[in-house]
Amino acid sequence: MATRDWEEDLSKIIGDPLAFQIGYRVREFKDQTRHIKLDAQQMLTEYLQYELDLLPASSQVQAFNQQVEQLDRHLTELETRLNKLIQS
Repeated sequence: MATRDWEEDLSKIIGDPLAFQIGYRVREFKDQTRHIKLDAQQMLTEYLQYELDLLPASSQVQAFNQQVEQLDRHLTELETRLNKLIQS
């Protein structure tokens, strides 16, 4: 909505066709910038994961999280059993 506001203000100064073209180019530039940022982010992630082996893959993170949750459940069960033994 803010884009249209400045375009409308600009069209009052330079006219609708030129203001539309400038607005179109600005939106196009923003889209390209966003795509470049996403591509760079993906390339950096892949480089850190596969080339330098510094970041785990998302599947590795998920597996680790599942193991942590399983360990937490086991520890809770163990704590419950120990408390029952202490109370006996």
